[in-house]
Amino acid sequence: MKLKFSSNPFLIKIIFSLFFLFFISLFFSIKKILILSLISVLFFFLKLKFQKIILVNFFIFIFLFKSILYPFQKKISYIDNTKTTIYEKHFLYGVKNLNFTFEIYNGDLSATNKKYKKKYYYTQPKRIKTITDKFGFRNETKVIDSDYILIGDSFIQSLNITQDKILNNLLFQDYGLKSYNAGLGATDIYHYFETIKFFKKNKNLKNKKFIMFVFQGNDFINYNLDATKNYHKYIDNFFINNYFKIKLYFNFYNSIKYFSNLKKKGSLKKINEHKIRSKEVLFYYIFEPNSKIPSIKNLVNKYKSYLPDKVIFIPTKYEVYCSYINENKCNKTNHFDILKESFSSTNVEILDTRNKFKENIEYYLNENDELLFEIDDTHLNEIGIKVLAEFVSENLKKKGQ
Repeated sequence: MKLKFSSNPFLIKIIFSLFFLFFISLFFSIKKILILSLISVLFFFLKLKFQKIILVNFFIFIFLFKSILYPFQKKISYIDNTKTTIYEKHFLYGVKNLNFTFEIYNGDLSATNKKYKKKYYYTQPKRIKTITDKFGFRNETKVIDSDYILIGDSFIQSLNITQDKILNNLLFQDYGLKSYNAGLGATDIYHYFETIKFFKKNKNLKNKKFIMFVFQGNDFINYNLDATKNYHKYIDNFFINNYFKIKLYFNFYNSIKYFSNLKKKGSLKKINEHKIRSKEVLFYYIFEPNSKIPSIKNLVNKYKSYLPDKVIFIPTKYEVYCSYINENKCNKTNHFDILKESFSSTNVEILDTRNKFKENIEYYLNENDELLFEIDDTHLNEIGIKVLAEFVSENLKKKGQ
């Protein structure tokens, strides 16, 4: 039996081209949407019978490919769609309404390097409870009930730490500070400002205090201003949200990226291993003396109506422990000075956590030979988050702030 279509071939070709765009987009990042749209335009000019053949075969291929990938996706947490917390890099928010527990066997440094993956493999995996809210952020309380909104990347989202020990929960449990965690991995300072803009403009939360956390390692890049960029424009759009749910179900892009990285010797090639007392520790972000650090003043000027109340500088693991590495003389880095200068024309308070972390190094090393960072990961561990929470509370509570 032949399928009956509309008598308007032009309309049919448009519909088929949109289906083709949808199918092909499942395999690529959303950042490639313009290129994929151009390919779909070319598809539009094919004869209708060829379009039908391609679409039918593409449809069959998608479900065959999913059935082949599915056993691997269930086995490997990095590509298991039920354990994914962000839709994809640079997208506006995390996956909404999650509530699951997963196990991790390596930190982000050892996991991406064959040389270290086996050496640093956890014999007892860390069990991470993850709960997200209607915006995809790690919270169990509503943003309207908080006094402070914490803005940042994976250092605030903290996917290496179980839910009750992340920063916002510690601030409330230990210091009575009601804070909301708006951290999201794989984002940057541009996204931080857009997040403040979303809560102030879209949600009219102008009475909240916004605390931005800037990481020395990867937040200082050259930001090209884009007048059309608006991460949160479609946050409540029904079709956009459901498109990403479908895309996440198949999870082709992340799966292909994961398996392609396995063929490489390691996606992070500049990992260094150093000994701190009795422990061997992995480091990634190590800056040369006099490294040129770009200013973010252009972003500050663009978002002058959406500035945070405070900015907290988080150093790299190497910056904190450099003096313990073979009696290494620490190189002077300029990141904090650049950050402070970028906000110099504003009333935003810039806070430096480096001394706080360094003051706690000796205590925890002497106590149980413990570090403030994961030994094979770029992020703070539970102790480091505890120290950070103490620093935040000290600065929020002084002078009634």
